[in-house]
Amino acid sequence: MMALGSRGDVQPFAALGVALAARGHTVRLLTYGSFADLVAGRGVTLVPVEGDIQADLKGPEATAMFAEGAKPRLVMAAMRAFAERNGESWARCLLEEARTADLLIPAGASVFIGASVAEALSIPYVHAYPQPTLPTRAFPSAMVPPQGKRPGLGNLLQSWTISIVFWQIFRKSVNRVRRELLGLKPYPVQGPYWRWQRDGFPMLMGYSPALVPRPDDWHPAAQVVGAWFLDHPEWVMPDDLSAFLAAGPAPVYIGFGSMMPGDPARTTRMIVEAVRRVGCRAVLAGGWGGLKPSGPTPDIFPLEAAPHDRLLPHMAAVVHHGGAGTTAAGVRAGVPAVIVPFLADQFFWAWRLDELGVCGGMLRHRDLDADQLAAAIRRCLEDQGMRGRAAALGATVRAEDGLGAAVRVIEVVATAR
Repeated sequence: MMALGSRGDVQPFAALGVALAARGHTVRLLTYGSFADLVAGRGVTLVPVEGDIQADLKGPEATAMFAEGAKPRLVMAAMRAFAERNGESWARCLLEEARTADLLIPAGASVFIGASVAEALSIPYVHAYPQPTLPTRAFPSAMVPPQGKRPGLGNLLQSWTISIVFWQIFRKSVNRVRRELLGLKPYPVQGPYWRWQRDGFPMLMGYSPALVPRPDDWHPAAQVVGAWFLDHPEWVMPDDLSAFLAAGPAPVYIGFGSMMPGDPARTTRMIVEAVRRVGCRAVLAGGWGGLKPSGPTPDIFPLEAAPHDRLLPHMAAVVHHGGAGTTAAGVRAGVPAVIVPFLADQFFWAWRLDELGVCGGMLRHRDLDADQLAAAIRRCLEDQGMRGRAAALGATVRAEDGLGAAVRVIEVVATAR
């Protein structure tokens, strides 16, 4: 397996690796060494790849991206810089590890390298994604902010266009690897998506069909199996957090994960003011962006880290960036959300939660202010219809077995070799 990106990007695939290991399979996960704790003691061998995603997100390209509100051209420039810097070393690492593998599972942005290595070694592979990836008439592309309702053909054309644009980020580095390292022909300028769809390469979409039903126009080999959660039954809640939760009404969780607000101090002050206006309590997760109140705030608990599966069920609502993993965890907890998207599929998940009636608001991070945030939180806390829909959706997601369904598909592909 190979998974690259932030902790939230990698964690679902770590969960999939753990589920495969529990079935007796030998699993190696290629990702950043800083994520070793995700699989430590869980039967999965972590193979560290070159790079440091947290350092990358603090580098000049990412700093410019976040400072300008994550405009598409800056997002593409940052992602291209990451790929150019590390793409060849990632491919060499995967090539070495895959020589003795029976199956490859490249995830997310690593699918281009993973599919290329699998092609060079003539071994089967299964693509894995945490969001809808294939073009469809049913809904717009998950990789850009939705722009209102489109007819089916409009969705399809937009999705194909975005797929081709997304491929351009990786085209130079991936095709160099294909030519110089693997001895393969380069992928065409439009990328490999059409071929993957035409030939029916197995694809797993690791999100709940209750959030996004599977479109009828996808190839049968593309399956929506349910979300992949890495649970932490061994985690013990710290005494101070436990005491805070017991001291009053359920708080609101606020955190943006690996996203980096341009001015963390200003963002924190705005959050503190919004919480004060609502009159609620909150758990503020510092995340990689370093959100932290400057002084004591009795109604806000500053949190370094806690597993979502153990924390979010104690919350009254969840304010987050809209990453696929955090979105799934919040939905599973059965509480409404406020989404503050920064980039990529985060806007899509905000749109879907709004369509399902479980979102108090989508607030672009570059335009966020205390008035907007307070109003959105208040809707989550006071709209009983929204709260009921969120609870029902959470029950549906908790009843799914996304990991079990994914493992069954993978085992069928592996045995068909």
